[in-house]
Amino acid sequence: MRAAREAVGLTREELAMKLELSGPARIRVWETGLERPRPRFVPRLAAALGVDPLYLLDVDAGDPPLAALRLAVGFATNQVTAPGLSVMTYVRLEDGRPGVDDSARVIAAVAEVLGVDVARVEAAVRRSRRDHAALASPGG
Repeated sequence: MRAAREAVGLTREELAMKLELSGPARIRVWETGLERPRPRFVPRLAAALGVDPLYLLDVDAGDPPLAALRLAVGFATNQVTAPGLSVMTYVRLEDGRPGVDDSARVIAAVAEVLGVDVARVEAAVRRSRRDHAALASPGG
């Protein structure tokens, strides 16, 4: 994040002003990795720095997990809901848990809420499941 800020010639103070923060301390904390920006700041921060939100999230933009797609649009998990899509179903999908309803209807609802195409959500769900399986396996 620091490199992106410096590349556009902004000081921490200037970036804080663009984001309507009370001061540059939050920027320093984000840049040092002590905290991550809250979801609502991710798209605004990316726009201010002229980068893709996925870049700020340090994920493979070609194969992001579902959580990264959500954060890229600035949503908290409780904001991902629609008719036929409960927050809990979404959270389970994002966590990569097996056995979760991943019907075409659910995937389409997630895609609509996040403003991405269905294929992108399907790939992100597969990535989230791979990540979950890797963590659940011995030594993972």
